[in-house]
Amino acid sequence: MSSSSKVTVEYHDESGVFPLVSRDIAARLPLRNLNWQSPPRPLRQIKSLHLDFVPDKQTQAALRPSSRRDDAIAPQRSLDIATGGGQTGKERRHQIPGFRTSPYLKLYVLRCDDSEAYKEFERKRIREWVKEVAQPEGKQDHDAHEWLILHVVVPDTVAASEPRWRESSRDPDDLKERKSGNKLIGKGTRTVFDRVRADFNDTGKSGIDRVAQIRIVKKEAPADLLPTPAVAQTYDETPQERENAWSDLISKLKSLILGPFDRRVRQYEADIAEQEARRSLPGWNFCTFFIHKEGLAMALESIGLVEDALAIYDELSIGLEIVLRELATGVARGTATSFADHTHDIRRRVKGPSNADRNGDSNEAANSKHDTELLFSKDYRDGILRSSISVFDFMCYIFHRQKALILRLANAQSARLEQDAKEGGEDLVLTAEVCWRASSFVHMAARALRQDQARSAASSLETEYLVCSWTWAVASQVLAETAVPALIDVIDRGLRRTSNGSIRRPATSTGVGANTHPQRTSSLPDSEAAIELTRPQSRKQGSKPFRPATSTGVGSIGHVGLPGQADLATYRAELIMMQRRVLVQLARTFGWCAGSSLVSPSRDSPLEQQGANATKTTEDEDSGSLPLDILSPSLKATVGNERDFERMYERLTDLAIKHFGAATQHKSVEKLLGDLAMLKCQQNDWLSATTYLERVAPQEEHVGWDRLGLERLRTYAYCLKQLGRKQDFVRATLALLSKVIRRRRTSKALNFSGNSIATNTSDSGINGSFQEAIEVAGDLDAEDIHPLKDFFGNVEIHRVVDHDAETDALTLSLNVTHYLDEVVTFDAVSVRLVNVDDSTQEVWLENAQSTALQPGTNTIQLLSRTIAYGPYLIDTVELRIKQLRFVEHLRATPEPTPLGITVVDPTTTIRDSTKPPAFVFLYPRAQAFCATVKRARHTHIDKPRHLEVALHAGHNSVTNVNIRLKPATAGLRLHLADAILRNIKLDNTAAVKAGHLTLGEMAADSDAEVQVPYTTEQPTKEVMFRMELHYTTPRGTFTLNLPIKLANELPLDVDVHDVFQLDRLYSSFTVRTTSQTPLTILGAELDDSPLFAVEAPPSLPLPLTAFEAQPVKLLYKITRKHNSEQKVLKRDAALAFKVRYEAIDELFLSHLEELFTADIRQSDFSQYRRLLVPLLLDRARHSTIASDLEASALLRETRVIDFETVGWTELIATLPAEQRAPLDGWLRTWHNDHKVLALDRTNMAESQCITISVDVPNVDMVFSTALELPSMTGQISDPKVLTLGEAITAKVLVSHTSCWSAREVFPHVPTFRIHGEDERKTFVVHIESEDDTWLIGGQKRRHFVPEADAPCTFDIVLIPLRVGQQPLPMIDVHQEEFKHESDEPGERPTSTTCETHYESTGEQVHVVRHVQNTTVHIPDTTSSALVLPSSSRPGASGTS
Repeated sequence: MSSSSKVTVEYHDESGVFPLVSRDIAARLPLRNLNWQSPPRPLRQIKSLHLDFVPDKQTQAALRPSSRRDDAIAPQRSLDIATGGGQTGKERRHQIPGFRTSPYLKLYVLRCDDSEAYKEFERKRIREWVKEVAQPEGKQDHDAHEWLILHVVVPDTVAASEPRWRESSRDPDDLKERKSGNKLIGKGTRTVFDRVRADFNDTGKSGIDRVAQIRIVKKEAPADLLPTPAVAQTYDETPQERENAWSDLISKLKSLILGPFDRRVRQYEADIAEQEARRSLPGWNFCTFFIHKEGLAMALESIGLVEDALAIYDELSIGLEIVLRELATGVARGTATSFADHTHDIRRRVKGPSNADRNGDSNEAANSKHDTELLFSKDYRDGILRSSISVFDFMCYIFHRQKALILRLANAQSARLEQDAKEGGEDLVLTAEVCWRASSFVHMAARALRQDQARSAASSLETEYLVCSWTWAVASQVLAETAVPALIDVIDRGLRRTSNGSIRRPATSTGVGANTHPQRTSSLPDSEAAIELTRPQSRKQGSKPFRPATSTGVGSIGHVGLPGQADLATYRAELIMMQRRVLVQLARTFGWCAGSSLVSPSRDSPLEQQGANATKTTEDEDSGSLPLDILSPSLKATVGNERDFERMYERLTDLAIKHFGAATQHKSVEKLLGDLAMLKCQQNDWLSATTYLERVAPQEEHVGWDRLGLERLRTYAYCLKQLGRKQDFVRATLALLSKVIRRRRTSKALNFSGNSIATNTSDSGINGSFQEAIEVAGDLDAEDIHPLKDFFGNVEIHRVVDHDAETDALTLSLNVTHYLDEVVTFDAVSVRLVNVDDSTQEVWLENAQSTALQPGTNTIQLLSRTIAYGPYLIDTVELRIKQLRFVEHLRATPEPTPLGITVVDPTTTIRDSTKPPAFVFLYPRAQAFCATVKRARHTHIDKPRHLEVALHAGHNSVTNVNIRLKPATAGLRLHLADAILRNIKLDNTAAVKAGHLTLGEMAADSDAEVQVPYTTEQPTKEVMFRMELHYTTPRGTFTLNLPIKLANELPLDVDVHDVFQLDRLYSSFTVRTTSQTPLTILGAELDDSPLFAVEAPPSLPLPLTAFEAQPVKLLYKITRKHNSEQKVLKRDAALAFKVRYEAIDELFLSHLEELFTADIRQSDFSQYRRLLVPLLLDRARHSTIASDLEASALLRETRVIDFETVGWTELIATLPAEQRAPLDGWLRTWHNDHKVLALDRTNMAESQCITISVDVPNVDMVFSTALELPSMTGQISDPKVLTLGEAITAKVLVSHTSCWSAREVFPHVPTFRIHGEDERKTFVVHIESEDDTWLIGGQKRRHFVPEADAPCTFDIVLIPLRVGQQPLPMIDVHQEEFKHESDEPGERPTSTTCETHYESTGEQVHVVRHVQNTTVHIPDTTSSALVLPSSSRPGASGTS
């Protein structure tokens, strides 16, 4: 069964000169880049075309012995030269064209040495040959061919002296063929070549040139062919002339081959169309149709259009399936299609000759070679022609042809050997397609083979043995043919990428000869898709590159290395796994198992059923009753004994692992490693088994329930125990138990009966494993941590908090379900709770003693000695036994972002009513120890501030209290050594620790207070710190952790404005809030100092409310105490401004707390006051806005938060069920009765007080200035009246004093003497006003030197310029400024501070015009205008 992969060229060589040119022809083959276009088809390019030169009958009989030119006539690469040993002339000529092989080109090899010989002999011979081979018109084109005359010129002949080429007249380097009419000196007009062309070439422009000439180089010609002596001198061809001659020959070969090919294709298509038209008629035979269509496929294959040939075979495969389906269903009526009942020679081809016939050669290589040679060694075409082929053979033949074509497209090594092609890169994508098709074909053909043998006399067991042998042989053959060096190198060296040259990828083109609208035009995968035939859904048009699904269920992860390498490795591994399944099925008939089959021996396949029956019937007998003779030699060698079986099983598994590894199929690799591990355990190789399982076991821990995975973990644990690896044994055992528990948890057989669990008997093998792991864990050096959820279930914390009646401890209940049948005693059970708002606050609950967990549900009481308040999430549940810890983290750990930022999800609050709250609300009992921290009520701005820690002992006496304050604000310093204690003493017996304050005892129900001063390095709005308080009672030590955040910014701000006079100072204090919260100023005082006396207003309208937009202003008069003789320092001379205030929000919260506490104490729910009061105050604080506070400050009352806003419902749900309804009703009644709360001041002791030190400023000189106007006669009204534009003389008075200077105020304070300090200083009196109001005459700037008790006076002239009420000009005094650049810094006078008090500030004059009379007209309808005369002012001349 040979393939038509070459075009046949038949040559006629009577002279025996063809071997002289065969080597040169072989060097130029295959033909490259042939372009074939036949309307209406598109242009098709044939990249390479292989030729097969065969002699005709006459030439074969006349060939000289091969010994004369062995090197010339030996087959060359891409060229086969038939010698006398061939039998082509006796080949049967079929009537059906599809099975006829005929040459596309017939070549006449001519040796003619001169023109005379040509005329006398050769011309006649050629004409006879042409007449014989030329095809008449109108004949069918099944055997269409062309003919060509090749003139071979032998050296030293007349023809050798005749040149063929001449130089071009335009370009000497361009050679053209010589014209036949040229006259040569001493020679005839035309050469032999010219005469042949003239006699046998067609005339006209469209004529075909069928004559070519090749000259033999003299040194390469045999001596017996040369004339002796030489007839003429040989013309020496240039390399260019020789190359032109060969190019001319190759070009004519291409064109003369494509012409017959085109005619044959047209004829085949006509035959196929005729067969298609007769399909519905009686007598139609699929085998005949197949032969016609395969003829077209062979023609396409021979010409190099392999892809189109493959498309036709794919359509024929589908057509066979359709015919078989129609025959099976009875639809095909009247058809002549028939197949053989069964395959007669399949056993002979599978079994092969005996060892004696093979000369005893039974090694593995010989067995594999036998399988490959006999697998498809049958003349399938003859069976198709006779319609005597079986369905199984038909399927095998189509697959064999498809496989051969794809391997040729992929440039596989086997195809290159068949084509005698040069080495080249292989297309791994197409090679992977061969493996995929082989896998699909084996499954379908094996089913067909079973049906085939079922119609014979073979038993079912023999049939299965036969199917196994055939499957093994097919897989071996495909694996051998697809053993690509690029992949083998990766597998052997374990590399991801290897260098294998360029990857050749044939171009995709449309199939020729298929249906008019074929389902698929080509079976060659392009760059974006692969074969579409009945392929799995993973391959779609326009989707990802070719990647069919694998039987393992795991697709290729991605291309690694060369394109298609991962796919090829995957599908080769599938074939290897197919061989391994065959091997395991055969081994079970002998009672052998290995790997996963040792754990789960299924009985699904017919072979296993038959093998099981055979094993039972042949127990204690020899295994000769099994049909071993049916097996192929290679398969029989693998089941010779159990050791050979295990060796082959391990070899196949290892090879599959390497292939899956090259394809990055990690899951498949791990599964196969588990099989190897089970095999090693079977062989007692514990170390090797452990090595394999160490990679598989961690993966098995995270997958679902699987019996095979359970057995592997059990085996892994047993191997570790045998090796003495304790820690690994504990972990493996716990992993095994977790899988068992996972099954029991999800199995429907899980039934609760009382407090126990009924389990399946299949898990009985793990009884005692937990205790064994615990005992071994006691010898471990470090703790081993495992997830709690893998071993225990239904972990639940009861939300109801209970308190100890005698102590301050709280208790919670924990429910845990134990799934194993063993009683396990745990050393410790603990639960970690984390505050919802602050994850740094945590509470640990632990069991008081060891806890024994019984099978089923267990309730454990947990206790905590930490006093906490608020919602807490259940973070961690931990069970500890020896060195084992079972931990469950119920709160997800936030994942950091790539930038290192931790993303924290929003926490669940108790007001989230969309889902049940996932928290436990903790609170202390009503009589428990209590500690509160707040800012001190009294604050001095110049002294360290204090925080107050209020302690209440509760119902238990306290032995000692240890307070630790940890700052959480940068720059915060807490001075515990300077703490002030009230009603409690320091414990002097305790060791002193930095940051700790140890206090003495407290009686029951007693109160104490600790004031701790603190400072900050820089101003901050608030300070944060954590207080860890440990107190000891006769019943134990308890802990109280409180995160503290206090406002450090003062709620009010004070501004001071000073006005100096000669003997007094007026200071205006403006008090404003620093926030939006209104403040009530309850009192304000400015205390005297030893040097200054303060006089307050007669009465202040206190209390006053200071708003953000409306501050409070207070005015005080300050004078000097001149009779004081004591020496006072400057720091002691400051005044103290005290402000007592109260914030409206604090007033509201204090009233609300007092009212609610008093009411709940009188109710039946007094025990919940430590739970309810803090929540009410917190919700009220957050729900009050600034506008409500302003309204409350004005109205002195405020609205109380309602029931729903507080969120009592969610909080009540955390209490015992019997308390929920009564407490809910009481709280609703209280809110209905207290909707408005009056803000009356009742407790003055709770007000806040701030003391601010106020320094009286020192001024060197204080000036008092005044402007005296002359008295006006006759004017008694004020202000004075002046006439516009009339000049008056005014006197300027300037008085001064230095009593407010530092030297006068602090005469006893030593000061540094400054150069020029005692010199008399000059001051400047500056008079200024607006330019359009006054015109000032005289000295507007007057320099003077102050004299003791001597005021400065001088006159100026003022002229008013504007009518109306006008202020007097301003008078200011300041020190004279020196701006001389030549003055040295040391010579400049010292600067003097001064203030000016202008006594005439606010004094105004009335400026009027000087007029004599004025007429006023008052319009009226009843009377005439009234004219009032106006007289001139006395002493002034007026105008009318």
